[in-house]
Amino acid sequence: MFRDFKAHVSNWRKNPRRAQPKFLLSRLGRYFLVEILRLFGYPRPLSPPIETGRVEMLYNPTFLSSVAQVSEYTYLDEARLANLWNLVKFVGDGIFVEVGTFRGGTALHICNAIDDSQHAGARFYSFDPFERGGFESIGSDESAFRVDSFTETNYAEVVERLSAKPNAQVVQGYFPQAAEPFDLRDIAFCHLDVDLYEANLKCLNYLVPRLALRSAILVDDLGHVATPGVRRAIHHFLAQNPSFLLIEMFPCQGLLLPRHLW
Repeated sequence: MFRDFKAHVSNWRKNPRRAQPKFLLSRLGRYFLVEILRLFGYPRPLSPPIETGRVEMLYNPTFLSSVAQVSEYTYLDEARLANLWNLVKFVGDGIFVEVGTFRGGTALHICNAIDDSQHAGARFYSFDPFERGGFESIGSDESAFRVDSFTETNYAEVVERLSAKPNAQVVQGYFPQAAEPFDLRDIAFCHLDVDLYEANLKCLNYLVPRLALRSAILVDDLGHVATPGVRRAIHHFLAQNPSFLLIEMFPCQGLLLPRHLW
């Protein structure tokens, strides 16, 4: 046990975020949780689950600045934010879309990544029902949510949060109905974060004919224990669209690539 604690301290000292109180508390909490589980006979999980001491992205000042800017307005951890950041730079030209914006943290992060990429100036659209909505409908097996989940947000606040991004537009309403006035075409990248089976499938079917060359869709919460509908929706979608490739990404995201557009 003491040897493990020394290893934790050594990793903490090597980490560029070691002075951040939030990071320090998370490392201590993780260590003690692992030891309590071991006392009750549970197998020792990977701890830490990600070796961060020499990860290049965690020394990138622009990325870290964006994470600090958005951390209060998103549920995504740094690993998923890093995947978002890299994928914005990975795709080709076109417009960028997020469906399921909530409080605007990931929307702002995507805009920051666009500004730091070859796509600077690209249009970005953010879609969410915000305080008016929550979920349109919930399946009988999707018991982790209520119809009014995720309404603790505010459209005007998200508009203000993105006000420094002249190429960003925040749209209130359920997707894809809310997208109809814009006739979206040549979508290079979509961050899809809608949690449920029916919503994911509806969004994916809308996106398919509107994708640009070298496009990608990043689906959040694939592999999350609270959102089994996400995996079910993707499997249904892939059965209907065999030209798409799914790459599962740690910790819980799925990258959909249209092979015919690459």
